[in-house]
Amino acid sequence: MIKDPRHIALNVLVFWHKASYSLDKSLENYSEEISHLSKNDRSLCNALIFGVLRQRESIDWTIRAFSKTSLEKIDIKLLYLLRIALFQILYMDRIPVFAANNTSVNIAKKISDKKAAGFINAVLRNAADNFSKVHFPDAKDDKSKFISVNFSLPLWLSKKWNHAFGFEATCSLCRQINTIPQITLRTNTLKGDRQSLAKRLSLVAKNIQLTDYALQGISFTSPSIPIQEFEAFKLGLFQIQDEAAQIVTQFLAPKPGEKILDACAGLGGKTGHIAQLMENRGIIIAADIEPKKLESLQLNSKRLGIDIVETKPLNLLKTSIKEFDFYFDRVLIDAPCTGLGVMRRNPDTKWKRSKNDIVRLAAKQKKMLNAAANLVKPGGLLVYAVCSCEREENEDVIYKFLDKRKDFSIDKDFESGNYYRLMTCEGFLKTYPEANNMDGFFAVRLKRKSKTR
Repeated sequence: MIKDPRHIALNVLVFWHKASYSLDKSLENYSEEISHLSKNDRSLCNALIFGVLRQRESIDWTIRAFSKTSLEKIDIKLLYLLRIALFQILYMDRIPVFAANNTSVNIAKKISDKKAAGFINAVLRNAADNFSKVHFPDAKDDKSKFISVNFSLPLWLSKKWNHAFGFEATCSLCRQINTIPQITLRTNTLKGDRQSLAKRLSLVAKNIQLTDYALQGISFTSPSIPIQEFEAFKLGLFQIQDEAAQIVTQFLAPKPGEKILDACAGLGGKTGHIAQLMENRGIIIAADIEPKKLESLQLNSKRLGIDIVETKPLNLLKTSIKEFDFYFDRVLIDAPCTGLGVMRRNPDTKWKRSKNDIVRLAAKQKKMLNAAANLVKPGGLLVYAVCSCEREENEDVIYKFLDKRKDFSIDKDFESGNYYRLMTCEGFLKTYPEANNMDGFFAVRLKRKSKTR
């Protein structure tokens, strides 16, 4: 079994690059190797994986400056090996240049041959000695190119954001996206309170803070042991969930005794929160197209002490009210999206998304929203949410829906809460990484008209 954190990081990144899996899935594939590393080596391995994906475009610009072989012609394993080494040299002060160079050359010998090792050595030495001579794009010449290279954003997306948000706002957004986010969790109020949990967490983590907008959120950094090993986790006292995701469920505002559908439940982060707000009284149907996710959801519900959730594998686009015995008081559709609002936590997203994905997913979101709407009772509420800040997946989806569905309107009669400050005058809930220090989310609450005689 490989025990070198750099070599494991290389394997994870190459596996991710070649497969259609998310980074989480790729990490899971190498979880056994990573778990056998020491705490420091495990931290280094994760830092290299996430760091390379955060800074890839900047690193590639440097490789192009010092490699006689074009990026496209470099073997993918050697390319990622260069990226890992240069990330250490350019972004990690505690790792000496010679150490990054030597370990990379040794790995190159193991995975290829002496010629490959010589190539790696030449590029790294050249870069270390002459990095100050690299000419990076100037914002005066091409703002989008400047953003793309300096903040490691795909050029198509830097052009889109520069047009939508402006140069300064895009730079600010990108700076925040490239920072390491704090860990955020949601207190399980079925088993305890936020203050008591925060005190308990202070024994195993640093920088404990109560979230500003989410009523039961706590953020922290530097856990001394893996979170799954926290005693509080084993007891079901919390669930890992970003503040923005917690606010979406508060916005849904479920009540005890209601019948609620979580139409795209996934692993059940919001499902658990819905159950908490319902005080574990009522009916929740957690539906998803992937049965394996629902299996994990059931296990998590048990850990949290929740027993009102019934899971249901289904394809929402092929679902009608005939699948159920009743209409729902509230329906949450956390729709499949580009995920461009959560790149701070999932830096791999930006390298596997394209313009076409936005168009494709927006079309699917419109269909799914309409299907979910048919399951809402007259007078009931429907919350549409996506972890994306792209207008095509946000306002455009809603306005198209409202043009066709005259039986729905935007509900602005929500209870005032901490999230009120995040609402727009149109009734949209919007969060941004740079402005709110949380994931980028969009949500809207739609009310179905009551039947009239």
